[in-house]
Amino acid sequence: MVAHFGKKAYRALLSGTFVLLSGCDSNGPSPNPPKEPMAHLPIKIPGEAARAGDLQAVIHLVDIAALNKNNPTTDRDYSTNSLYLWNDESCDSLAFPSLNWNDTSIVPTGSDSYGPYWVVPLTKNEGCINFIVRDGNNTKLIDNDLKISFSDFSNRTISVIPGSNQIYGSRAEAFNSVFGVSQASAHWVDKQTLLWSGGADKPYVRLYHNRNDKVGADDEGNFTDSYLTLTPTTLSQKTAERFPHLTKLTAFRLPADTDVDKLLTGDLVALATNKEGLLLSATQVQTAGVLDDRFANAADTLEYGALVSGSGVTFHLWAPTAQQVALVIYDTDKQVIANYAMNRNPASGSWSWQGDKDLIGAYYRYALTVYHPRSRNVEHYEVTDPYSHSLSTNSEYSQVINLDDEALKPQNWDSLIMPRSQSTQADIARMTIYESHVRDLSIADSTVPEAWRGKYLALTANNSDMFKHLKALSQAGVTHMELLPVFDVASINEFSNQVADLNHPFSRLCQVNAMVRNSRFADYCNGLQTVGEVLQELKNGDSANNPQVQELNAMIAETDSYNWGYDPFHYSVPEGSYATDAEGSVRIKEFRAMVQAIKQQLGMNVIMDVAYNHTDAAGPTDRSSVLDKIVPWYYHRLNEISGNVESNTCCHDTAPEHRMFAKLIEDSLVTWVKDYKIDAFRFDLMGFHPKAQILSALAKVRMINPSVYFLGEGWNSGQDDRFEIASQINLKGSGIGTFSDRLRDAVQGGGPFDSANSIRINQGVGNGAGTLPNEMTWLNADEVRHLADLVRLGMAGNLADFVLINKDGAVKTGREIDYKGAIAGYAADPTEVINYVSKHDNQTLWDIISYKAAREANLATRVRMQAISLATTFLGQGLAFAQHGSELLRSKSFTRDSYNAGDWFNRVSYTYQDNNYDVGMPGWRDDGENYALIEQVKNLVDKPGQTELLQMTSFYQELLRLRQFSPLMTLGDGKSVKQRVDFRNVGPNQQLGLFVMTIDDGNTTDDDRDLRFDGLVVMINAASQTATVSDLNVRGLKLNDIQGELGNASLAAGIRIAEDGSVTLPAWSVAVLVLPQDGVRSIGLPVRGK
Repeated sequence: MVAHFGKKAYRALLSGTFVLLSGCDSNGPSPNPPKEPMAHLPIKIPGEAARAGDLQAVIHLVDIAALNKNNPTTDRDYSTNSLYLWNDESCDSLAFPSLNWNDTSIVPTGSDSYGPYWVVPLTKNEGCINFIVRDGNNTKLIDNDLKISFSDFSNRTISVIPGSNQIYGSRAEAFNSVFGVSQASAHWVDKQTLLWSGGADKPYVRLYHNRNDKVGADDEGNFTDSYLTLTPTTLSQKTAERFPHLTKLTAFRLPADTDVDKLLTGDLVALATNKEGLLLSATQVQTAGVLDDRFANAADTLEYGALVSGSGVTFHLWAPTAQQVALVIYDTDKQVIANYAMNRNPASGSWSWQGDKDLIGAYYRYALTVYHPRSRNVEHYEVTDPYSHSLSTNSEYSQVINLDDEALKPQNWDSLIMPRSQSTQADIARMTIYESHVRDLSIADSTVPEAWRGKYLALTANNSDMFKHLKALSQAGVTHMELLPVFDVASINEFSNQVADLNHPFSRLCQVNAMVRNSRFADYCNGLQTVGEVLQELKNGDSANNPQVQELNAMIAETDSYNWGYDPFHYSVPEGSYATDAEGSVRIKEFRAMVQAIKQQLGMNVIMDVAYNHTDAAGPTDRSSVLDKIVPWYYHRLNEISGNVESNTCCHDTAPEHRMFAKLIEDSLVTWVKDYKIDAFRFDLMGFHPKAQILSALAKVRMINPSVYFLGEGWNSGQDDRFEIASQINLKGSGIGTFSDRLRDAVQGGGPFDSANSIRINQGVGNGAGTLPNEMTWLNADEVRHLADLVRLGMAGNLADFVLINKDGAVKTGREIDYKGAIAGYAADPTEVINYVSKHDNQTLWDIISYKAAREANLATRVRMQAISLATTFLGQGLAFAQHGSELLRSKSFTRDSYNAGDWFNRVSYTYQDNNYDVGMPGWRDDGENYALIEQVKNLVDKPGQTELLQMTSFYQELLRLRQFSPLMTLGDGKSVKQRVDFRNVGPNQQLGLFVMTIDDGNTTDDDRDLRFDGLVVMINAASQTATVSDLNVRGLKLNDIQGELGNASLAAGIRIAEDGSVTLPAWSVAVLVLPQDGVRSIGLPVRGK
């Protein structure tokens, strides 16, 4: 028969190997079994079928299916299997590459009972070759394209297994990987306990160990490494509470005299056999639990990094599994000037060395000898310091630095204080956050000095258009500037001569980017245009059928200076690409200058966006892998079965549940608060953190600054089986803020992951749902009323216990309102909710409106839709949050995820001439399925111009001023909201699109929050018709002075207040009415009984 290796079939065979093997013992029990039989494999380990000669490579394919039996046979036909071989710029050693994909001529040279092999002719014995293994149907047997580097496999003889991307140096090694040790499903959780389901009810369960090599069978199939015999035990309550997701595993006890420290420095394999020693299962061991149990109590009391003191510099690194650690010192030219063996502290597992003060300013790395379970090798490499405070360009070396050095501080740095108080709940409630990206803020502003554009120092350019624009926003009411990641990131090349940006000549792009040189845009390489000018030219012919802008932009992204920065490299060092010089300590002083300018000159507090939930890389080989090289398999969250680093966040998930990573996070946060005067932190994907760890970190930084505030993305991460996650619902009552998707989705419509026509179908109340429907929407009135319930609840702070009348006229609490199957209201106080409709993630608000607004909605109406949408956040009781440029109708030309879309799609101008709309189709990867819809909607109205951008900026400032004009707008605590806030126009007979929120300050409330007023009425008419409110039941209401003075320029222009207290609102309008206090508090606007 012909052997066709189906990938799914092979994955099934791989996962089921040990189940099949458990029935392989056909010899029956031994009449005199040894007391401790030697563990052995059930099948003879193969030798090589062929070995490479001169100018040859040999590729073996190990046929697992044929080997799942005691006596492999040779009755399988491999003659139709083939290799696809090719040369490229980096790998060109093949003598005879395949002609094309359909060339099936490279069939096996031969085969035996273990599978086929190919002898491949070469032009040289150096370099590398590319190959793909295929079955008789030309189907890949291995997902990835593979490459054999002859520097890694000097004998040029390798083996591969269907379904696995791993390349092995021999058939024996490949064989062992399948029939020997598999995955990493055993967990050593404390000094005495190992958990493993594979050992359940097995006669012999052992822990094999080897400090110098990996545990495995020898050439005879026997396991001869040293081992400990494990005995069944019960799991302690303490350990069960630490590892709730592992409680169903079988517990085993290690011998009392186990040398824990020694075992942790080498390979560990849990292995189970039958009574005769036949292998039943074997797996690598995860050790994070025992590392914490053995070392953390002593280790988390220490300081780490290059610590400068009066006596010199002490280097301190936690690396408990390392066999050796040395400190390597470099001069400014990165030449080694010294190498010092470090000393290990047995209690903490840390290594240290002390030197003189003349080391300040020197560069250094740690040279480690450490066993890495991913490679299953003892690795030797140099690594930067995870506690670095300064770095060389591109983070290649750490630098010894004293952050208290006066030379690193701008003038008057030590006396710098936050301009906006965060001391009370009412202070927090007033927070109005402007989310920014350092490069986006200034890269397109020609009034910023050229050397400062896109840099920290741009924020100090107080005569620039950018600065004046931001100053006006601060004066209107923006209290906080949030900066997307400004810690050291791995995704931006800091060597300026290796990047090409929009302002650079296109010829430079061609020099640094081979893809461009070999693309259809290569003709521009010899021209005089800049990169930006070429994109501008291509924009004119861009369309869904010819999306040439995004095609070129995707290549530019590989070698430009742009990225959002959610790729952590070193958590406690400012990113170097935003400094005028990325080498050494320049970034420190310039970062501080930026913070000082934001606080002193702009009058805003500073929030830092942090991403401790993942790192850019893990494993023993990647340049940006730091933590996992130092303590392998500790700092990252591993799959409990496979041992692979989880990637649920986006990248390589970290494990804040492990004590020493929680400590690293706390120490990093303390650095940013103490040494950089950061006032608040926004945690990326906070739901991947334990709630307890976030609370502990908050307590730690508040020891430095008692008013630090935490906010974050509290989405449900699905990690509940491991710990109580820091999610929206779990953080109720903690005082920590989480972003609310409830109000966002109700205002925008649909959800952030909608695509194609579903984007337009799902209108929201901010763009015409139920009041100006587009031609695709199918929302009915009942669904629109439900969206309105979510908006009202959001404007009341999204409180779990807030009482409102829902769409059906029923009295409900916030937690009883549905949000896509979850509870809508989840907070105890409004300070625990961040309301937003505009954020760096997903399309900009203007692009959302462009997708969803009806054809009848003209340009002026769409501008008002933008203001209406923002009003739901700015005039509600939660914290208000908006993306940089929302006031400028910012567009990213429909780009959903612009993290790597470069300056072309992310740029912001302060000239009020252009909002970056329709500058080319967005990237195909994320938005290709939206192209047809974009073509339908992008030209429904003209592009916004100066009139619209100035109008929106005015509206934005009006909303900011309204938010800050009375303490009633931001009550702060849940009790006050429930006592004072109510809604009219509710229930089944409500006018769609009309929101009427009353805020009471009359004599039935506890205290007089605003001596000027006995109440406020916040009114939003998100409809294309006028709306009249006649159930306020109070006379004397007036339009507030802010909007009154703006007159026809106001969002309330045209409002009419009748003598009987009824109010008529124009279409697409916003108004705040006041009930003046006439010397004595009146009954005000009391919450109605429900």
